[in-house]
Amino acid sequence: MSDKELSSAPVTVELSDCSAEDAAAVFDLLRAAFPQAAPADAPTGASDTDGASGAAAGGGGKATVWTETFDIAAAGEAAPPGTAGTLSRPVSADVQGGYVGVDRMRTFLASAFSVSDEGSAFGDQEKDVHLCLSNR
Repeated sequence: MSDKELSSAPVTVELSDCSAEDAAAVFDLLRAAFPQAAPADAPTGASDTDGASGAAAGGGGKATVWTETFDIAAAGEAAPPGTAGTLSRPVSADVQGGYVGVDRMRTFLASAFSVSDEGSAFGDQEKDVHLCLSNR
């Protein structure tokens, strides 16, 4: 696969440990920068069980994972100043996809939020990174 093919591969972002409003703040920024490979409804409303491919986890708990997939080929390297929403608390983000795509997504997120690396897994052609996003 060429670098161009690797950079245009879809990247999936999963957000957890956050409210619908925090998920919307992150995904609104990403939707403005990256076309969606698999469009989803925006996380909206006050309930933690509404929204974009959100699925309640566990048996009766309120945990939700928000998932969207983006094509990172057309975006710039950084978020325009002042475009990041404010998070009410740190958000866990898992980013999966090809090496180039995941690196570009991480760089973009770091241009808008404070990002700490919490772990990663590497495969033959894909990698997964677990990040913690917080306000700058």
